[in-house]
Amino acid sequence: MVGLKRLWIAVFALAVTLTLARSTDGQTSSSVVSHRIDGRVHVGNSPGTNMRVRLLKQDEMRPITETFSRSRGEFEFTGILEGEYLVETFETPELEATTTTVSVRPLLKGRPEVFRVEIEIPLKVRPGNMPPGVIMADVDLHVPKQALKHYRDGMTAMEVGNSERGIGEFQHAIQIYPEYYAARLELGRELRLRERFKEAEETLRPLEQIAPKRAEARIEYAIVLLKLQRHEGAATALRGALKLGETNWAAHFYLGWALLETHADDAEHHFQRALELDEREAARAHLALARLADAKGLRQLAIKHLEAYLALLPNASDVEAVRKLAERLRQ
Repeated sequence: MVGLKRLWIAVFALAVTLTLARSTDGQTSSSVVSHRIDGRVHVGNSPGTNMRVRLLKQDEMRPITETFSRSRGEFEFTGILEGEYLVETFETPELEATTTTVSVRPLLKGRPEVFRVEIEIPLKVRPGNMPPGVIMADVDLHVPKQALKHYRDGMTAMEVGNSERGIGEFQHAIQIYPEYYAARLELGRELRLRERFKEAEETLRPLEQIAPKRAEARIEYAIVLLKLQRHEGAATALRGALKLGETNWAAHFYLGWALLETHADDAEHHFQRALELDEREAARAHLALARLADAKGLRQLAIKHLEAYLALLPNASDVEAVRKLAERLRQ
């Protein structure tokens, strides 16, 4: 029994560490095939040249990356994982903001594919005649050019692995424009990944006021609060994220971790819901559910959850410990 308890402690400590250390952007895994989005922007019969275009993960309304259209209106996003995305263009004095859905679902698994999107940007009309499908952007509408330059330089630095320069560029962007949502989100995430949690908390805290309709800011902030052992505050932030969209797997997933030690039944519900919404992304919820099942004496259910985790993430760094635990439970 003592040996089994030690295995549980080892597995769960590692699971918590890996869960809270992970990047929520989901775009950096080298073991998963990535794809490309090719697009073109049109304004009437003319190409939309030098238009700012941003890619977001649809279920979380989270910015992934952004670029500018070229001379014929073309743009591209590379290194994109399978999933549902939004492509945003921004409001200008003459043009409306738009949001276009892109479903990155390859026909052949394991092979990279190119997904194409055509974006028609309408000229501004009177509010009473707003055409369907045109969605007003709610953040970063008036970013000064100098702040935008620092942000773009920061994103470029991050793409080549220069974290310190990226952090510095994001900080410069925020100094120029303190309400810069995208810069604060990227800076907060990178500070968290560098284990600079207090700085990350200070960076992310204003986002609830800056972008009250964006769930990702609340989720990222909650992860930092979990690292700071502020579980109640994390749970509050995550409940706020769920009010913005109940189908957000990440909000359910991290809320489960926030509630696990104090409200086990509620935590179980949120872990289950996270798995229903995206089992692969929320795979470590199986480890939490296995622990909860074993605590209730439901050993076969615990084994089932451990096996499900191993099947989903066979190359994860904790699989050996999980296998040992499953074997011990079978005895």
